[in-house]
Amino acid sequence: MSTALSVAYDVLLTAGVALLGIGFFWKDGRAHLVRAAGWSVFGVFWILHVPEYADQQDVLNALGAAVALPVFLFLACHEWLSYLWREEYEPLRFACGAAFFAAAVYYAFARVPELAAVLVQAVANQTAAILNWMGYGFVTGSPECGGLALSACPNGEAVTVGLFRVPVQPGDDPVVNIVLACAALQAYAVAASLMLSTRDPWRRKAVALAIVLPVTYVMNLVRNVVVIYFFGIRGDPFELVHNWYGKTLSLAVLLVLVFVAFKLLPELYLNINGLFELPWRKRPHHDYTAFVGRLSKKKPAGPTTPAPGTATTRSGTGGDGRTPPSSP
Repeated sequence: MSTALSVAYDVLLTAGVALLGIGFFWKDGRAHLVRAAGWSVFGVFWILHVPEYADQQDVLNALGAAVALPVFLFLACHEWLSYLWREEYEPLRFACGAAFFAAAVYYAFARVPELAAVLVQAVANQTAAILNWMGYGFVTGSPECGGLALSACPNGEAVTVGLFRVPVQPGDDPVVNIVLACAALQAYAVAASLMLSTRDPWRRKAVALAIVLPVTYVMNLVRNVVVIYFFGIRGDPFELVHNWYGKTLSLAVLLVLVFVAFKLLPELYLNINGLFELPWRKRPHHDYTAFVGRLSKKKPAGPTTPAPGTATTRSGTGGDGRTPPSSP
């Protein structure tokens, strides 16, 4: 990575985190403008990563980074509308808080090599332990940074811990290098920030975190083992194993954990639905709860008679032409 691009990443990430943090905590109508600026900066930050992911043949991350700019600009547009309409649309504030906390946590590890080294070493040691339990001999090296001391390492993302097959011969290269991305720090940070940014009771948040975070940690170790087994032992192409086998497994686990989190934290489910309601938010005081159904076991509601003077819509649809769920 060129020095100029690295500096641009640092500047954009720092500015994005700062702007979203100010926008989340500032109790003023102008906070919407600050959030809009923060989302715009984050969009530019991610769009710059598209060539890097494309060079690595990482299709999923490349697509995610490519759509980040239009999605974040869309959020910025709605923050501008909130400023004009002088209202707080709760799902937007929730998204801002979640993005701020997740980015701040990742920023700390990504920019402090000594902090990243502790996490990467722990993940490497535990991955090797599982492989050894399976009967494949592996040992881990020490945290490195391309021959530099950790104190001279440009950032935490450059820290690596090698996994070597036993017996290790002098001059052997590691089978794989465990890096910060292999620790799934993004997943923990996003999951925790989403759940902590809701207004659900703290006891329910604690239960959700106690379920989601340990399962995410264990499944990330399993993902690492799957990648190393298919690449380092069976000899399958690394791009295929890492970008498809590993990410498919991660996505499947994510979907299950999202469903669990929604069941434990109704406010989380409501806020996520509120974000998907944004394309229909055409005027102030949009009711994003009107089309939220149950996660499971929907029951059809019986016919009701509107009270005198109550406005009704034709064909059982909402005012925008959509049919609301039969049961809230």
